[in-house]
Amino acid sequence: MKKMEKPPGLDEKDKLRLKQQREMMQKQREDEQRRIRKFRETLEEKMKTFSSDDSQDRLILEPMNKPQRAIVHDMAETAGLVALSFGQEEIDRHVILFKGHTAPCEDEVIAMRRGEVYDPDAKKLAPSDDQQDDAAPSEEPTKGKPRRGRHDESKPEYLQKYEKHLGGLAVAKDAARATGTNRSYGFVSSEQKKDKRTIEQTLADIRAKKKQRIDEENNKNN
Repeated sequence: MKKMEKPPGLDEKDKLRLKQQREMMQKQREDEQRRIRKFRETLEEKMKTFSSDDSQDRLILEPMNKPQRAIVHDMAETAGLVALSFGQEEIDRHVILFKGHTAPCEDEVIAMRRGEVYDPDAKKLAPSDDQQDDAAPSEEPTKGKPRRGRHDESKPEYLQKYEKHLGGLAVAKDAARATGTNRSYGFVSSEQKKDKRTIEQTLADIRAKKKQRIDEENNKNN
């Protein structure tokens, strides 16, 4: 029985190539660790300045990737801050930091994600959609005047803040548009409810007319 031959060894070129690959991978790991360390140091300084500044109740950070946002949330929890993410992934997803006593309520967070300015007093005074429907079921909106619940055409304060902190209206509009659809949060307006009932009634009328036509034809044949 012949002895098994040993596999051919690596030549000098192959050894050199493998060595260069290992060195490159090691350098990439070190660079990444250095970037993360720098990112954490910069973020820590921002958080310290924000926490000690009584004139600021929120800090809007620049858009960043998911691993960076995870670092922000972890450091914010350690620093006693509230971190909330807004915007669209891989486009303008970013984090806003709040101090513990200025953290927004759930309604305010929803308003921010819809690109609106939260007004708790208006929410208390405004009647519900059902109440509006019962109060004026056939009332048409006055021409030239915005209907209740519609967004004002003027630029909201929320977008102005985004222009200031994120450097442009495009990012603000994208952030508002990415999370602004009512369907994403389960909201259905009174207008949509009216439309649904109208469609159902229309279908019922069509079925009734069709049945009446069939009955008339049957009577004629008889």
